[in-house]
Amino acid sequence: MKAIETAQNIVEKFGTADVFVIAEKSNVKIVYESWFPVTVGEFDKKTKTICINRRALEIEKFSERKIIAHELGHFFAAEFDLDRQTEEAFAEPFAVELMKQNNCNEG
Repeated sequence: MKAIETAQNIVEKFGTADVFVIAEKSNVKIVYESWFPVTVGEFDKKTKTICINRRALEIEKFSERKIIAHELGHFFAAEFDLDRQTEEAFAEPFAVELMKQNNCNEG
């Protein structure tokens, strides 16, 4: 699957699965705002910015790293020129693989 392979290639390219390092090396900015929790995070392609909903983090149901990994999936999906629904379907397995790689590299 494209998403899993892409995540594996990103880890290899940057030498890490740390989402903060990947974002920094990709020139993707991470900001934190609060809004009614309809979404936990968003990626703005024009400004290359991931916006994390602080309220989602307060609920403790959502992992900050997982949200960033998912939004990075949107960033890296851009090279495939996907429609919104397909891009969303790409971002989730991308995030899961990135988180799996991160856990493997930590321990």
